[in-house]
Formats: sequence, C-alpha cells, structure tokens
Amino acid sequence: MTARTFGRRGVSDGGISARRAVLLGLAAAPAEAREADDSTARRAAFVAEERARAEPPAAETLAYQVTPAAVSAAVWGKPKSLAIAYALWLVLGLAGAHRFYLGRYVSGALQATLGLGSWGLLAAEYYPAFAGMALALAWMSADAYFVRRMHARPPR
Repeated sequence: MTARTFGRRGVSDGGISARRAVLLGLAAAPAEAREADDSTARRAAFVAEERARAEPPAAETLAYQVTPAAVSAAVWGKPKSLAIAYALWLVLGLAGAHRFYLGRYVSGALQATLGLGSWGLLAAEYYPAFAGMALALAWMSADAYFVRRMHARPPR
C-alpha cells in the first residue's frame, strides 16, 4: 500500500484496482470478489424491489381516490345515494327520514319529534301547534340545501 492508494479499497500497489485488473485480463477474479459482486447485485435488486413496493401513490391519484363519499363508505359502510336522500327529503322530510338515511340520527330524531308531534297536535285540534309545524317546515326547507352537504361529509 502506498500513499496514493491509502484508504482506497481494492486498489493494489500498482494503482490498478482489483476489478479493473480482472476486466483487463491482468489477473484472475478471486472467489471473494465474485461473491462480493453477487451479493452487491442481490442487494441492489432487493433495494430496488423494496423501493418499488413502498412507493406511495402519486398525489393526483391519492386526491382522486380520497373523496368524502369514499371516506363515508370506509367509515360507515355502503355509500349513500344522493338521489335517495333527496327522495326521502321530499316524501318524508318532516319525519327526518333523509337525516336517518345519511346517518344523522340525533338531528333526525329531533326533526321527527318536531314534525310528527306537530302533526299529532294539529290532528287533536291544538292550534298553537301551527308554530311547531311552521318551524318543522322551515327546517325541512333549509334541508333542501343541506342534504348535499350531509351527503358529502361523514357523520360525526
């Protein structure tokens, strides 16, 4: 070993590396060198395979896959149909059926109590219940706007 080759692995005293000497045909490749080349190739193949496997999806793909409906489906099961939610709002809106369908159970129960309770009191000729019915109809009308939002966001 000379000062010129100090600290350089695989370099002989002549300044030619052992690999270069083998490639030039000046020396025969020792068994250790062949094994080192094999292990280096195996390691490189392993690292490439791990990088390919662990690589996260592209940002565009991730943004495309993670939608509010997909999150709702992952957390709450089967995805809900917006058309069915609007149909329930139109037919049974005073009973809060659209809120129950979209997983808003507490507000659905409050809306059902207000709407159906007001109907029951009006059927019993308790006319101050018109105020409750007006409130229930206003809430149902506001839900025409909020059904799309409730569909897009999963319930808490």
